[in-house]
Amino acid sequence: MKPSLKNPLWVALLVLAAHLLLWMSWPDLAAHSLRNWGRGLVDVALVVPSVLVLMGLFDAWVPKEAVARSLGPASGVRGVLLALLLGTGAAGPIYAAFPIGVTLREKGARPANLVIFLGAWATIKLPMLMMESAFLGLRFALLRLALTLPGILACGFLMEALLSGKPSASQAHANTHPGE
Repeated sequence: MKPSLKNPLWVALLVLAAHLLLWMSWPDLAAHSLRNWGRGLVDVALVVPSVLVLMGLFDAWVPKEAVARSLGPASGVRGVLLALLLGTGAAGPIYAAFPIGVTLREKGARPANLVIFLGAWATIKLPMLMMESAFLGLRFALLRLALTLPGILACGFLMEALLSGKPSASQAHANTHPGE
């Protein structure tokens, strides 16, 4: 088997090797880090099955045309607002958003809307805004939102501009492996 960071087994072996090296100088730190890594793996393992079920339902129930119309290249401001709304109303860790993003992309969502969706999920979820308001004040929450929102939008459109003209991964695969 050829080593590749795309293979989860090699990544796990690399992490374990790093912990072994760390253990030589700082055994307590290595043990603490290894426990945290294990807890993180368990957390992911508990979330991923439900995300996969939801993705399967989304894939089966939501027609490709509806996603392309709502979040695709012709969706305009409405698509941007919908991407923000979907990301803001979401629940769960950010790694749960990536399979959703892949499905949205496969169904025709434009890259800017995908980045906006992921940015909103990561930074401006409604529960987070409510907690900030309660503990740090409404002024803080609104100021952070006002400073974060332009960055999310700029990242979305910048990413789309950088990706324009480049084939998607599925198109590149089809071009390099014809007949599959």
